[in-house]
Amino acid sequence: MCQQIERHGKAQLKQNSKRWEFQRWLLCHSVFIIRNILSNSYKVLQIQRWNISRSISEARIASSGRRGATVLFSDGTTSVARVSSNVFRKTGNPVCGDRVRIKLNGKTWYIEEVFPREGCLTRTSPLGKKQILAANINLVAVVASITSPPLKRGFLDRALASAEWNRIQAVLVLNKTDLREEKGAADTEELQRVYCQRAGYKVILTSTVTCQGINEFRELITGKTVALAGISAAGKTSLVQAVNPDLDLKVGAVNLKTSKGRHTTVSARLVPLWKDTFLMDTPGLRAFSVDHIPTDELKDCFPEFRNHTNCRFRNCLHETEPGCAVREAVENGEIDRARHLSYLKLLREENQ
Repeated sequence: MCQQIERHGKAQLKQNSKRWEFQRWLLCHSVFIIRNILSNSYKVLQIQRWNISRSISEARIASSGRRGATVLFSDGTTSVARVSSNVFRKTGNPVCGDRVRIKLNGKTWYIEEVFPREGCLTRTSPLGKKQILAANINLVAVVASITSPPLKRGFLDRALASAEWNRIQAVLVLNKTDLREEKGAADTEELQRVYCQRAGYKVILTSTVTCQGINEFRELITGKTVALAGISAAGKTSLVQAVNPDLDLKVGAVNLKTSKGRHTTVSARLVPLWKDTFLMDTPGLRAFSVDHIPTDELKDCFPEFRNHTNCRFRNCLHETEPGCAVREAVENGEIDRARHLSYLKLLREENQ
């Protein structure tokens, strides 16, 4: 009887031992499986995060079209992107130079956000609304040919006034100086006296034929985003090509019958030149209206007026008011008469 109990106990102990070994094996195997599952889940999560980071990026608008744009990435590559409905409702189409957040959905990039703009070059559109030509710029280069097509002082004054109102540094580029001996060519010395010595603007004389002033212009724009503004065939695109010969841009010509330029740039485009340096080649503008500038602020857009603020009346608009210090400076030759007449013309246009 005792032997039977002993044998039964040993058998029970052996059975319990096998059961314990199986449970231990099952536990270890379960831990192994769970660890693999967690590891794979972590890898999947990392891949998903990586994909998300790849699909969301920041870029700049290189050119803008109808409900779409070409975006420029930081590595210099470009891609086409569509404007999301939310962005279009809030800001309309993005403009050249805008900094944007874009998201990849399938194979299509979508512009999801337009970041706040700084340094915008504006004009009044033919419909009477303020139009942003370029955004996030550090410098406006107003380009004018001294001939072919003829230089238009009114355009210069309007473009410079817009830059002043938007608090953007401006420079005047007098292009095609190789043609200065031609009949009807503008007097560069007179223009330098008016715009540099009296108004305080930097004036650069350039020629893409003789390369005059190209190095000076290249040094000035380095590290900046520069918007070029000028009438058609003033030489803006040729100037961009001259500062970076590796570019391949279409250059236009002048219509010999009308003396007007043909458009080679149909919309503003952002051209990367080298590290941290961009040029915005804007389309040739035959008109540069500044009607969006408030009447009482227009006088502040002519920097040579600022040294003559001791008018009899605080709200003097420098028209026919008695005791006007600006008109007195014009009579004394301290302010160019043509510049003052240009200001009065803009003032009358706004009051119409």
